[in-house]
Amino acid sequence: MRPLPAWVRKKLRRIAWVYEVVRTTRARRQEQEYLCLREHYYHKAGAIFAEPGWRTKSRGLLSRRWVGPTSVRPGLTDVRVFAAATDDLGGPRIVRSLQVCCDTELFDLGKYRDLGDQERSERAAANLSKWRPQMQRDLVKAFKVAHARSPIDVAFTYGNHFDFDPETLRTISREGVPVLNLCLDDKHIFLPKRIPWPNGQKPLIGSVDVHLTNSLEVLRWYTSEAAPVFFMPQGVDTDIFRQFNVEKDMDVCFIGQRYGMRERLVEALRKAGVRVVCFGRGWGSRSISDAEKVAMYSRARINLGIGGTGVSERVMCVKGRDFEVTACGGLYLTSYNPELALLYDIGKEILCYTNEFDCVELVRYYLERPEEAKAIAAAGRARCLRDHTWERRFEDLFTWMDLVSPQGGSRG
Repeated sequence: MRPLPAWVRKKLRRIAWVYEVVRTTRARRQEQEYLCLREHYYHKAGAIFAEPGWRTKSRGLLSRRWVGPTSVRPGLTDVRVFAAATDDLGGPRIVRSLQVCCDTELFDLGKYRDLGDQERSERAAANLSKWRPQMQRDLVKAFKVAHARSPIDVAFTYGNHFDFDPETLRTISREGVPVLNLCLDDKHIFLPKRIPWPNGQKPLIGSVDVHLTNSLEVLRWYTSEAAPVFFMPQGVDTDIFRQFNVEKDMDVCFIGQRYGMRERLVEALRKAGVRVVCFGRGWGSRSISDAEKVAMYSRARINLGIGGTGVSERVMCVKGRDFEVTACGGLYLTSYNPELALLYDIGKEILCYTNEFDCVELVRYYLERPEEAKAIAAAGRARCLRDHTWERRFEDLFTWMDLVSPQGGSRG
């Protein structure tokens, strides 16, 4: 379904009950689509986590598409990467980390379109025929120039069918260079929607050599389609997201757009007398810079997260905020997500709630116990810096591909 125009969304919010009916209807439709996908692929693929496990199965699928590296690289800095990505897509802050830990040549997708907000996104999509074909041609040309200058080991792309034509990625792959595509929204946009521009993740299956997903559930979907896949949750750039030694002068802070169940959760906290500061489109507050955003994570006594995807609070997804807050040393409270429980020790490194009432109680409890809150925040930061940096993510990926030796993945 095509997103509602901004002026319609604003008008609906003024009629709260109408907005909630529309939101709930769309959420249930989204959830039904997800449940159908999960059911379909469970019966198609069966168990993928039992021995020999998804890593072994997926590595076998990759060996059918890629002969493997000519040699094993001693460390990440020896891996030559051609990256088609940008840090302005509303996606991960990954470009700088990739350039630091690998020998990276960047093709900046941001030069071809401006996705600063939803209204501009719609205009960019309307002008698709003007910039998208040119971008595909330029991308292939830039790859070939970089590959001729010095052989590329992997091509890393971030996006979905909106960004890349399957034939563009096949052209790169035919050069013997594996194409690795990351899409952190693939659980939400796996199937193409009925909208007037290319979209979805499934159309890229067959043109990508390794799909990178942040969802264990979606591992099954790709495997069912005989597509190599690797579990790669979002990481964090610790040079950007770092701890500030500042006074904690805010009780609860939420940074993100106002939509879905987010408004209801914030209102529940405010009705309980909790002071909540929100920044992002739709809250009526001023916009903040990236530097201010990072500082906010340190200033807040509790940083609020909301793990739902799209307009649903039931279909969960690992978020960038799950790592950004902890990297900054903030106490993080977010929706309970079983997949997130594999990345943190809940209750000791981060906190999770199951509904707005639970959220209110947890907020009250930890606002009254600053020392307990401080200890959990410190443990969360230690875990993030140890296990959840982008460097660690690429170490795991390239070691799995036999591109980097296990003992030589870390730089320094």
